[in-house]
Amino acid sequence: MLDLRPVFEPERVAVVGVSLSNPFHPANIIYNKNYYGHDAEAFAVNPRGGTLERRPVFESVSAIPGGVDMAVLAVKAPLVPGVAEEAANAGARALVVIGGGFAETGPEGRVLQEELLAVCRKHDVALIGPNCFGVYSPPRVDTFFLPPERTVLPTKGDIAVASQSGAFLVDQVMTNFQAARIGVSVAVSMGNKAMVDEVVLLEHFARRDDTHAICFYLEGTDERMRSFMEVARDVTRAKPVVVYVGGKSERGAQAAASHTAALAGNHELMAGALKQSGVLEAETELEVTSFCKMLSYYHERPLSACNIAVISSSGGHGVIASDLCEPAGLNIPRFSEERQEELRALLEPNLHEIASLGNPVDLTGSASDQDFERTLDYLLSQNDIEAAMILTLPYTPMMTSFVGTRLGQVVKRHEKPVVAYVPDLAKYGMVLEGFELNGIPVVHAIEHAVQMLKCLRLLGETTCGG
Repeated sequence: MLDLRPVFEPERVAVVGVSLSNPFHPANIIYNKNYYGHDAEAFAVNPRGGTLERRPVFESVSAIPGGVDMAVLAVKAPLVPGVAEEAANAGARALVVIGGGFAETGPEGRVLQEELLAVCRKHDVALIGPNCFGVYSPPRVDTFFLPPERTVLPTKGDIAVASQSGAFLVDQVMTNFQAARIGVSVAVSMGNKAMVDEVVLLEHFARRDDTHAICFYLEGTDERMRSFMEVARDVTRAKPVVVYVGGKSERGAQAAASHTAALAGNHELMAGALKQSGVLEAETELEVTSFCKMLSYYHERPLSACNIAVISSSGGHGVIASDLCEPAGLNIPRFSEERQEELRALLEPNLHEIASLGNPVDLTGSASDQDFERTLDYLLSQNDIEAAMILTLPYTPMMTSFVGTRLGQVVKRHEKPVVAYVPDLAKYGMVLEGFELNGIPVVHAIEHAVQMLKCLRLLGETTCGG
């Protein structure tokens, strides 16, 4: 079994291709951000040697005293096999090959990629790429060749992510994760996945103690997809696996083949196989974020009957939630008159005549924190209610900044999944923190709240009636 510890936990990293004159060269960006911002010790390599900002630049990986665990190669494609051989002979146990010019470009590139692969197999070296961004393993190492002042990266968390497209990983997943406050354990851009592919990574992610859920972006299909399904069938018994498939359309498949050598396939067949393997397929890139956020909070809380309660201070928001829940396979059961009367008795007298309690529960803009707290506590205590959606509008006069904290204490007593909608305004930061610090994930669109509960429906491997 291929050892990926030198990839994700290197102590010493060589960056080959660092320029002595161009500070914006990809290798320089990688070297500098690791030298200044990550735990692994970074070394610059250029055949001419010299110094960079009064630090030594070594002529080769073998010239680095004490050797390295991993080498990042940012040199022209024809030079890569030779540099890889030299790095492997110097003791490097992992290689990240950033540049393109390999199998994605045609026959000549495929030959070059096979030469690189042969070197890595001969020396038992783990190869990431080529044609990739590499790895982000906080706080150890970051080989993404993007200037840190132009990008955002998630904090350390428990979601492992792998993507065949580096740009999708950085622009969609990493940016969206950071905005949604989702942390990652590791992130990998697979590129052409000449050696380390989705199967190898799935097996590795399954063994990581710091990873509770796994996410893949894949383009097309290849001969390894059957192996991925077989491994996933075992992994998903212990950890949820989310997959978003690109190249579903004919044109999309052509685009995928042009940049990562992906093979087109029948998506309907692939979707069925993923489902049979217990994989949660995200239909859009936004569902990727919603699914992963929910799993970072509730990876062991699948829904079975899919009955949820919706509590709001706005009737209109409840209507929107109802429209979205039905196609997502989520039930919003109508409450009996008896249950409505029990709820009404818990509310302050000023709400008795104006609150609508049939589900969605519209407590109106006159509801206080206490009204929300009592309502949520009562509904989560009902055996037929598996989860709840809270639609909070903090600008109503009776709601305070502590509503999230108070409702978080309720959720801790019942241990049922709850997601909260809070408008995306800086002034509501205290409300948001009150929810999330007490175990309730927050979203800024009702659609995303529905997607998150849909994730738990899929996790329960059941289809709910309307």
